[in-house]
Amino acid sequence: MKLGELLDARRLIVPLKARNVRDATTQLAQTLVRAGAIADEARLKELLKSEWPEDIVSVSGRAFLPHFRTDAARELSLAIGVSPVPLCLADDPNRCARVVVLIIAPTAEASGYLRAMAAAAQALASDEVLDGLHRAAGPAEVLALPGLAETAVPSEVTVGDVMTTNVTHVTPEMTLREAAQVMLRRDVSAAPVTGPSGEVMGVLTDQHLMRYLLPQTVSQLSTGQMRAIKRRAKGTGGGVVEPGNVAVREVMDRTVLCLSEDQTIADVAAIMLSKETDRFPVTRDGALVGFLTRGDIVRKLLGT
Repeated sequence: MKLGELLDARRLIVPLKARNVRDATTQLAQTLVRAGAIADEARLKELLKSEWPEDIVSVSGRAFLPHFRTDAARELSLAIGVSPVPLCLADDPNRCARVVVLIIAPTAEASGYLRAMAAAAQALASDEVLDGLHRAAGPAEVLALPGLAETAVPSEVTVGDVMTTNVTHVTPEMTLREAAQVMLRRDVSAAPVTGPSGEVMGVLTDQHLMRYLLPQTVSQLSTGQMRAIKRRAKGTGGGVVEPGNVAVREVMDRTVLCLSEDQTIADVAAIMLSKETDRFPVTRDGALVGFLTRGDIVRKLLGT
């Protein structure tokens, strides 16, 4: 399948006159209603009002890709609007772009939905396509853009389509207390441990933090205080250190299975089951570029 197969003149608004990205999304949704791609218009309207996606995709300041999976949709559909002026997110006036691409799919179309998003993002990353959209005077000129219409929709959902790219990571020299503060601040349960060149050296999890920061041996004193046995640290001449001052490198998992961006989610699911692992760093040329968890897959593919 190619992106051109998901487009027709009825699903294009050029020029698009909207106040912001949300207004543009509402107008694009109406084109899908008029094109017969929506089975339940009232349900879609309610969705647009109440469930605006927090993770709206922005293609490097070039375009916005609002996206929804809902049983109000009859089929995987795509609509494009090109504004004469930049449109911004209502809650972030610093994030603006002239192009808005709306992708809507039935709840069961998880794979096709993600693949269409990946194809649209790939097309919009092209300077030629972006310039063509900005110059277009009407829908016919958009449909005639070969770099857009001919972009292939990938046949498989890959790690790169689903992974988190804004990765929380820690260094091996950090103390457990410092690493815990980083992980709590970012609300993550695991963090890759990276070296100076971004290479993955291990993984630190909330289980490590609980094992070492909570008392290993607890005794109830008459005062009701809890006391933990101190840990003998490496390289201290036999001395002991408080658990919070132990270096990350001493407790992290050193055996780490890393993924590449082009691996399919089907392959990763099989690895998760066979290895009983639910989180993976993603690397490119040996350096960390993303992180994938079971939760990422569930949220993207199952819509939870």
